[in-house]
Amino acid sequence: MSELPAFTLTDGDGRERAFPSGRPSLLAFVKEDCPTCGLSMPLIQAAHEAFGEAVDVLAIGQEAEGNAVLVDRHALTAPMLDDSALHTSYAYDLDTVPTLILTGPDGAEQKRFIGFGREDWQDLFGDLAGIAGVDVPDPGWDEYPDSRPGCGSRSVEPGIAERLAAEAEGSPLRARRIDIGAGDDLHEFLYDQGLTDG
Repeated sequence: MSELPAFTLTDGDGRERAFPSGRPSLLAFVKEDCPTCGLSMPLIQAAHEAFGEAVDVLAIGQEAEGNAVLVDRHALTAPMLDDSALHTSYAYDLDTVPTLILTGPDGAEQKRFIGFGREDWQDLFGDLAGIAGVDVPDPGWDEYPDSRPGCGSRSVEPGIAERLAAEAEGSPLRARRIDIGAGDDLHEFLYDQGLTDG
C-alpha cells in the first residue's frame, strides 16, 4: 500500500486538521455542485457517527461556499476541510469526486473508490466496523442506487489544472492578460514585443 501525501487543512471552525494523524482515516473528497457527492454525504455523516471514535472521517471540499452549503444541507458534524486552493486534490491526483480513501494510521492507502457504488460503501462500512470494533450499521441501504458516476474534480478544470501544475513545480511563470489597442494587429504587436519565434 502506498503512503499518501501529508496535508494540513482548516475545518469550518477554523481548526487545523493534519493528515496523517496517527489514527485510521477516511478521506472523502467532495464538491457541492456534484449530485453524486450529495448522495454520498449522508453516508459520510453515518460513518462519522458510527466509527468516529476510532477513525478520523474527514470530508474535504473543493469550494469554501459550497462546503458551507453541504454542511448545512446534510447537518454534517464530520469535519469539513477546506481545499479551495485545490493543492491537496492535485497532490492526490484526483480527476473525479467523490473519491473515498481509507488509510491506516500511518497514512498508507488501504482502499479507494470513485463515484458512488452501494457495494463499495457496504464493504467500506464492514472494514470500518472491523477497525472500530462495532457492529455494522444499516443507514438504509435499500434507499440508495446500485451506482452513480462521479463528477469532474475542480483540480482538473481547464486553467486550474495548469495553474496547479505550475505551482507544484515551483515555476515562476504565470500568465497575465495584456491589453492591445483596437487598431493594433495582434501578430504584429507580439512580434514587436519579441514574443514570437521569428
